[in-house]
Amino acid sequence: MTGFGGIVIGGGAAGLCAAVEAADAGARVLVLEAAAAPGGAAALSGGGTFVADSPLQRSLGIEDSVEHALEEWLTWGGEEADADWAECYVRSSGDEVYAWLERLGVVWNDVYLHEGNSVPRWHAPRGGGAEVVRRLIAAAEERGVEIRCDARVSTLLTEDGAVTGVEADGEALHADAVLVATGGFTGSAELVERHGPDAGPGSRVLLGGAPSSTGDGLDLLGSVGASFVGLDRLWIYPYGTPDDLDPTGTRGMAARGVRNEIWVNADGRRFHDESLRGGATGTPALLAQRPATCWSIFDDDEARLLTLTHPGYGTDEEPDRAAVATFLERSPFAQRAATLADLARSAGLPAEALEATVGEYNEAFGRNPPRGDAQGRDLAGLRPIDRPPYAAIQCFPMARKCLGGVRTDLSCRVRGVTGGPIAGLYAAGEVAGMAGGHINGRAALEGTMFGPSLLSGRIAGRAMTAHAAGERLRTSG
Repeated sequence: MTGFGGIVIGGGAAGLCAAVEAADAGARVLVLEAAAAPGGAAALSGGGTFVADSPLQRSLGIEDSVEHALEEWLTWGGEEADADWAECYVRSSGDEVYAWLERLGVVWNDVYLHEGNSVPRWHAPRGGGAEVVRRLIAAAEERGVEIRCDARVSTLLTEDGAVTGVEADGEALHADAVLVATGGFTGSAELVERHGPDAGPGSRVLLGGAPSSTGDGLDLLGSVGASFVGLDRLWIYPYGTPDDLDPTGTRGMAARGVRNEIWVNADGRRFHDESLRGGATGTPALLAQRPATCWSIFDDDEARLLTLTHPGYGTDEEPDRAAVATFLERSPFAQRAATLADLARSAGLPAEALEATVGEYNEAFGRNPPRGDAQGRDLAGLRPIDRPPYAAIQCFPMARKCLGGVRTDLSCRVRGVTGGPIAGLYAAGEVAGMAGGHINGRAALEGTMFGPSLLSGRIAGRAMTAHAAGERLRTSG
């Protein structure tokens, strides 16, 4: 007789969803979370969720369809995308993610347009990912799920090729099924250096995942012969700036909210259309610079809109303006000055080049009409950068998520190196490339990371309990 119906390793979005589903099916569930509190990367995210043909879209007059959304998903991700998993998610996103979270108390605030989509599909939950996590924790606790934090799993227990439990902190814990939902490895400098891109001398790739996203789950899965795909497919933001309070000097924060800005390289020159900020557009342009770093240049009016993805600076919805202002004054990677020449000297940029670059950008607004600038950027809704004091934030590529991971089938059963499933073992969320191993392929539409992690968790929770029921039937017979 086993101790638990299911053991979930990892208390992030996928793991919590799985625990709720398994508990709803009557299983006794244990969640083992390595950090001091559950939540993982999800709790630090905006919680943006890709949904096709949602009630919110329809209420705003946005025409969409599953077929159209799936086509754009697969076009963006290319041949590497797992088409079966992508179709499963897009067709299920309305009922299994959007509506299900609403029933748990999540409120959808708005829907936004992001690169690669022809219509807005990025649904923003009120309170961001942190609020979604709070709702999932409450749902799990209401169902009697046991959540143990500061719990380290060292071994997957096996018997006759099947996974039968785990060893955690020296204790053997047995279960009918085990789910690995430990997240990615964008909190590990070693693994990001091993699998990530080469930023070249004078630059670096910052860590943008949860500090607990250290890749431990990959070692556990590899120890029992799991198969992996696309571990070098990291989703990297081009607008990461170092967390100057991080003692390791490796972690970054996304500098967002500023729109009326330009990016300049070490020569003080623009190199890209700054409206294309995504991992499939802005990041390759940044990585092509040598060194792979840039400075976001903006003026005082825009400085009041800046947000930083770190709990110490509030959220995108409710930023702590005093804390952000302190960052601009304190960080060695942020400079402010009354003139562009002084700003350049503070940032270590060539003053004449920066002045000329900003001047060229501003002159484009003198055209009638200002159709575009030298980088092909549409200037509609923008204005010259001419309201001092000026600001510069140095940015580096920042590894945010893993688009590859352990391979699974559509029931989240982990595939072994021989292709078949490993009995009793499941994986969901970022450790499985959000779902299946590579649901997004070479590039991800925004919101196609959070949403699939939720869905794959739910599917895994149901599959685990079905497996447990089958095992009980087999042993009783």
